[in-house]
Amino acid sequence: MIKINPTLNQFCLRLAPAVAVFLALCLWLPPAWGQLQPASRTPALRVQHLAEVELLIFQFTNEERRKHGLPALARDDSLSEIARMHTDDMLRRHYFSHISPDGASPKERLAPVYLNVISRAGENIWGGRGLDFSDSRRLARVAVDGWMISPGHRANILNPDYTHLGVGVGVLGREIRATQNFVKRLR
Repeated sequence: MIKINPTLNQFCLRLAPAVAVFLALCLWLPPAWGQLQPASRTPALRVQHLAEVELLIFQFTNEERRKHGLPALARDDSLSEIARMHTDDMLRRHYFSHISPDGASPKERLAPVYLNVISRAGENIWGGRGLDFSDSRRLARVAVDGWMISPGHRANILNPDYTHLGVGVGVLGREIRATQNFVKRLR
């Protein structure tokens, strides 16, 4: 007959649930557990850019200028990239403003690229929710028409001093944002 130490027996009985939990966890963990990287606290939100809508907004803006006897604005890819970055930021951080939550203004967004190259700048923003993103022409028309009935936005579109335009349009989930950046280039 084997005698078991009662103290050891009690210790084993107490330890058994912890060992069972530990083994269950080991079986649940992926094989390369040591190679896992910590997950980001906020998942990367991927904004879909609507290049066709951007182009149509650019064209419709120039149509409005022509109707009022103004020269067409030149398309500027750097301005479009700045407009896309602001559009993306508004979508990812859930705000709608010319000033970002950390205080960056249109002037500050333009400065790194256009310092000493522009004498005047303006920005239009537009947003919507739950719209049909598949109809590019209609979406662009709604944005430009909305700007044209707003005095401040209309003033930017019809400002005779502006020479260049960049447009950025993005969608995240059911939200859409559009940004127009206008400048008067010195060179």
